[in-house]
Amino acid sequence: MRIRPVLAVTGAVFLFSYNGFTAHAAARSDSGGGTLPASGTTVALSEDGDMVLECNGVLHRFEVLGTGQVRVGDKVAGDQPTAAVQTVAEQLTGYDAELGTVTVSEKSPAAGAFVAPAAGREFPAAESLAQDLTVSMQHSPCGGGQPATFESKAAFPLLNTDLTAFPPQNAVYLMTNPVELTDIANPSGPSVTLTEFPLTITQAS
Repeated sequence: MRIRPVLAVTGAVFLFSYNGFTAHAAARSDSGGGTLPASGTTVALSEDGDMVLECNGVLHRFEVLGTGQVRVGDKVAGDQPTAAVQTVAEQLTGYDAELGTVTVSEKSPAAGAFVAPAAGREFPAAESLAQDLTVSMQHSPCGGGQPATFESKAAFPLLNTDLTAFPPQNAVYLMTNPVELTDIANPSGPSVTLTEFPLTITQAS
């Protein structure tokens, strides 16, 4: 498993609130990379992540690779200008010796947000990349090794608080809290917890 960089916060900060949590992003004098694309623009992404799933106290770590798509929405002016960024598609594949092949996809479009540090200055920004996932595996760690598909109960964010370009260029997004995934075929049965999901994203070439 690769070692992921840690997002550092330096200098003055601005606050970014999304679905009940508050994040901080560095407010520096550099302007970063370009400007946010126009509303309605869809951006194709290349994604490289490390998933950690836990069931019954056992951790399973594996790499996932694939693609995603986000769509830029309307902008809202203010001291910290905001724009909606919707995750409209995602398709990742990985492999674990015990779980077999694992596929990860976006269950339904999910709304995140891009927050600039100040009016007239878009970078460094904070972005929440919304995830509403379906995770399928050949051998369930909670179901006696049978094939199973799990899903998140609700959309959740992956966060980058120091984004220097959009579309992202090798930007690392991190979870804010563990996420429970329930078995679609047996919702009342044992669940899987997604404990880590650092995801490196760049614009697809």
